[in-house]
Amino acid sequence: MEDNLILTTDVFVVGSEGAGATAAMEASKMGMRVLVATKGPEIGRSGSTVNLDGDMSCDSRSINEILKLPGSDPADNKEIFFEDIVKGGKFLNDQRLVEILVEGAPTAAQELVKWGVEFKNVYKASGHRYPRGLAFPGSRLAPLLRRMFHKSGAKLLPYTLINNLIVRDGTCVGCIGLDIATGRTVIIRAKAVILATGGGQAVYPVTTSPQELTGDGQAMAFRAGAKLIHMEFPQFIPGVFLEPPAIRGVLVPFTLSGAGFINGWLLNNRGERYMQRWDPVRMEHSTRDILSVAMASEIEEGRGSPNGGIYVSLSHLPKNLIENLGNILPRSWYTEYGGLRMGDYVPDLFSTAIEACPGCHYFNGGVKIGTDCDTDVPGLFAAGEVTGGVQGANRLSGNSFAEIFVFGKRAGASAARYSKQARLVDVEPGEVNEFKDKILEPLIREGTENPFKLRKDLQSLAIKKAGVIRNKGTLIEALETLREIKAQMTQIGVTNRSPAYNREWICSLELENMASILEFVIRGSLAREESRGSLYRRDFPRTDNDNWLKVVTVEKKGQEISLDHQPIIQSKISPPKGIYEYGYL
Repeated sequence: MEDNLILTTDVFVVGSEGAGATAAMEASKMGMRVLVATKGPEIGRSGSTVNLDGDMSCDSRSINEILKLPGSDPADNKEIFFEDIVKGGKFLNDQRLVEILVEGAPTAAQELVKWGVEFKNVYKASGHRYPRGLAFPGSRLAPLLRRMFHKSGAKLLPYTLINNLIVRDGTCVGCIGLDIATGRTVIIRAKAVILATGGGQAVYPVTTSPQELTGDGQAMAFRAGAKLIHMEFPQFIPGVFLEPPAIRGVLVPFTLSGAGFINGWLLNNRGERYMQRWDPVRMEHSTRDILSVAMASEIEEGRGSPNGGIYVSLSHLPKNLIENLGNILPRSWYTEYGGLRMGDYVPDLFSTAIEACPGCHYFNGGVKIGTDCDTDVPGLFAAGEVTGGVQGANRLSGNSFAEIFVFGKRAGASAARYSKQARLVDVEPGEVNEFKDKILEPLIREGTENPFKLRKDLQSLAIKKAGVIRNKGTLIEALETLREIKAQMTQIGVTNRSPAYNREWICSLELENMASILEFVIRGSLAREESRGSLYRRDFPRTDNDNWLKVVTVEKKGQEISLDHQPIIQSKISPPKGIYEYGYL
């Protein structure tokens, strides 16, 4: 194994951004040697945290007491915040985890202020009864996160794709991956491993997230024997730009309508405010799941725009209000989103509607964790979007921002405590050689399939057959087509045979994880015969609390995917019984 890079640490974190960096800092503070792997070159250069041009949720009373921000409301409290999260998650949340989130959010906000974060406004977003959104752009958070990480003593392993967990006698004892810069195999011996790899949004063609979110953590955890939950609930945001390609996935249209800040109208090609048929009380300020389903339904039924979207219009608003949107929203949210000068792309808002479509925004499902961020595999922990259970079937605005810091810190502390009593285990040469043989295949094979084309084929399949609106027929068709794509993946051959910075090769390795994630979504969707949260099945359009108040689990049994059901975990709120129209709960 002389050509391998072999590293040893107490705690190894896969993923370097909000949840991963926070976990690493906490474990380092507790005296552990900590190593963090990132696909990118540095903290803030990959993953979703830098893309968080949104808000962090915290109960309004705590905001009032701690930060004293204008617009906060002391009538709110943690109990009401808890209720809104559980109701927003359609009662599938692990309520123990929601309690941890609600209790930990104020402390997380205080910690961020100490870093140098300046929360200047608080907003009321859809699904929240009170103003709870602490706005701060991810592009400004990333440098602060980077500075705090490097002060902590934790070490960074850049340009590293971790693709497999090492499990010995049922316990996670390390990881194997690839040094993207050199093509060398990287072997990590660790007493504890934390997954903080984010979601699997790249499975879909239009997404608000960076393209490296390929579901690596969920797929690795599954292969290692951990349970996944709620995989049928990828969340779409209503809506994002379709054109031009440079801004595809940017969520400015949602900011101007469904986010709840501006009273933009959602219109179909007949000029109808179609939300009247889905949520006549809240209209455009309904929750993201209902808005996305309504939007996708209009498009599917032929009432969409020429490019396959719907319209967001502000032309009904007074001219001076549109001219002064900066008094209502942070100007960066619609003029300089993600560093782009949106004025170059946004049409004349006085007279022209914006075309928008749903974009994959978040994964509510992921690795099943306990209250200490522990998984079913001893030695393996997880935090942030890679996990399932906190958000239930639908996430409310701002809760992911809070989750990455609250649970990142918790995962770091839990992994540190575990590593103090764990021991390092030697890596078997045969295991490393088997891994190397597998990942080298696309590099040396005389294959006929192009990984970039297969990635696009998979993404097209995902949105057409397992997108916002699903049914049994299209889901079964999706499984059949996915089998064909997986067969084609065994015939991938890359044109560039150099192992250094070979994007073709990396794409071929990520494809395996993406295919797994899509299969979990499809099978989970087939297993749940109802519509709830961000899963809408046209053949089962109602929410069935009599039969489906349960969690769909996914795990590996032998070489097969096994699905089962577990009861929901209640600590405070008991869901109502009955069968309801979608969106009523």
